[in-house]
Amino acid sequence: MTYDYVIGMDVGKYFHHACILDSGGNQVLSKRVNQHEQSLRKLFNCYATNEAKTLVVVDQPNNIGRLTVAVAQDIGVDVRYLPGLAMRQLSRIHAGNSKTDIRDAYVIAYAGKYLPESLRQVDRVEEAFIQLKVLNGIDEDLTRSYTRLINQIRSALVGTYPEFEHVLRGQMIHRKWILHLLAKYGGPSKIKRLGKARVNAFARKHRARNPEPVTDAIFAAIAGQSVQIAGAKYAELGVAMSAKDALLKLEHRREIEAEVIELIDEIPQTQLLLSMPGIGPRSAAQILMTVGDMSDFPTAGHLASYAGLSPRTNQSGTSIMSNSLNRAGNKKLKNALWQSSFASIRFHERSRQFYERKRNEGKRHNAAVVALARRRLNVLFAMMKNHEYYREPQAEVAAA
Repeated sequence: MTYDYVIGMDVGKYFHHACILDSGGNQVLSKRVNQHEQSLRKLFNCYATNEAKTLVVVDQPNNIGRLTVAVAQDIGVDVRYLPGLAMRQLSRIHAGNSKTDIRDAYVIAYAGKYLPESLRQVDRVEEAFIQLKVLNGIDEDLTRSYTRLINQIRSALVGTYPEFEHVLRGQMIHRKWILHLLAKYGGPSKIKRLGKARVNAFARKHRARNPEPVTDAIFAAIAGQSVQIAGAKYAELGVAMSAKDALLKLEHRREIEAEVIELIDEIPQTQLLLSMPGIGPRSAAQILMTVGDMSDFPTAGHLASYAGLSPRTNQSGTSIMSNSLNRAGNKKLKNALWQSSFASIRFHERSRQFYERKRNEGKRHNAAVVALARRRLNVLFAMMKNHEYYREPQAEVAAA
């Protein structure tokens, strides 16, 4: 589609910079615009008339750019956004290497005028999808805070009681009863005075299953260190504080998860996703938050590339030719597909057969699950495109 005006918006926290190109590619305007609804309406209304077809291109459609997108859509202007990677690549083909709002706004407008294939769609999404994205952002912040607190606990313990910290390696420290134990007693000094019996009772009170082996390892580690390291008392105080905060973050995440599960029931595509073996409410919510109804992708291959499930080809003439594991892609989507595929191996016969076949071919566990996720992605894409629930092949149904 040919537009009379292309408005490139380099969005910012307090103000944006707008660059406007006409149908001939000439710069009509370059000015700063306040992050204010009336200022944005005034700018868009000057060029979005009944006679003129206008396109607004932003570099961030969410967070600080959300008001710009909402105002443009309310007026009836087409809106697209330029991804950050494409933005950086386009900046290199223009003269100079300065980083200014004026230059960035021109690059965004230039992409809208001459490189429309580099733009992404910003549709009028349903309210439920917008709410999902907001909840997802809150959950991401809580996850980062929780990880930071766990790292603080590990750092404090490894500096004062390294053997005790070693017992809590891996996923052990994430067990609820362990965090409750650290939150209440801080560390080895007070735990030692409790004794094994009371620690086991404490663990079972917090619904721990078979805590005795962990308790034995904890007390063996405590007994193995007789020297007192300076500052250990205050390190345990910090551990208790961090553990309390970590438990609070987990509680907040449960509240967000409950809201997400309640919200996805309002989205029609949810039931399609849940019909796929291995996909539960959390996986479905993650998929919906990242790719919606998958209508932005022309084929399943494009979606697989976006998720990082397709191999990365490195080729130059005849000297270099390799296909390696793709480390790029959308990590949230890739994780949701990987986890659901791994879960399906345990109870879905077709998934288990495919996984075992890949293992017999010599693939490691992770590679076999990735291959299964790629195969299942084809099915998911077809289900969403045709609005059909998952069903087993007829031959298997007849055999059953």
